Amino acid sequence: MEVNRFSLNSITLRSTGFDELIRRATAAGIPGVALWRNVYADRGAARAARTMRESGLRVSSICRGGMFTHADPTEVGALRDDNRRAIDEAHALDADCLVMVCGAPRGGSLERARRQIRDGLAELAPYATAAGVRLAVEPMHPMMIADRSAISSLSEANDLVEELGVDVVGIALDAYHVFWDVTYPAEVARAGARIYSVQVCDWVTPIHGQLSSRGMPGEGVIDLRAFVDHAEAAGYSGLIEVEVLSDLWWARQPEEALQAALDGFGNI
Repeated sequence: MEVNRFSLNSITLRSTGFDELIRRATAAGIPGVALWRNVYADRGAARAARTMRESGLRVSSICRGGMFTHADPTEVGALRDDNRRAIDEAHALDADCLVMVCGAPRGGSLERARRQIRDGLAELAPYATAAGVRLAVEPMHPMMIADRSAISSLSEANDLVEELGVDVVGIALDAYHVFWDVTYPAEVARAGARIYSVQVCDWVTPIHGQLSSRGMPGEGVIDLRAFVDHAEAAGYSGLIEVEVLSDLWWARQPEEALQAALDGFGNI
């Protein structure tokens, strides 16, 4: 793929601070970055937004909002406040979307967790609409159901988005989480214009950590060209993030990881 579709997710260069991330991205000639909230937390979203405008880089997503599940109703207020802050940050940074990692079951069943997720999104949607921020629900691989998200397939995420029926809520499509599912091509087509984010990495073995065993594009078994083709056929034309959570790549120098990301992306 051409570099003009590339967005560098900040977690790919985890040890890199905000200023260095922006410097490396602009030097590489890529058009965008995706920001985890911690990477700009020390300066605040407003100051980070000024830097982004000066750099000319686009923010393809902010990670993350969500985590709607709770064991105690007294937690709801704090969860709501954090999600609203995340929306405010995404608005300040003019991000294409806010990625929603929805939360795992806490003190109850999967059914209860999914109900809390639906209700949390429904409550948050008007605030996001007023801010002009799109919420991208990210279905996650089933191995993360116990500690990350009770939304564990693209079909379930589509069901949720369709049930809510508001334009502001859509899908974050991450190859790592959905590539294995025989239904995913049909579900990508079903999501259509509701795909607000597309993320690529690769599946490599052995898995030494469920969160941090990803590979650079081309290192593993995912057919990323087909994955991107499905998203584009469904109507997606935005930036494509390289999001690689990897203990192995985090141990290397940032310039080496960035070059591997660029090389892998170029071969998709």
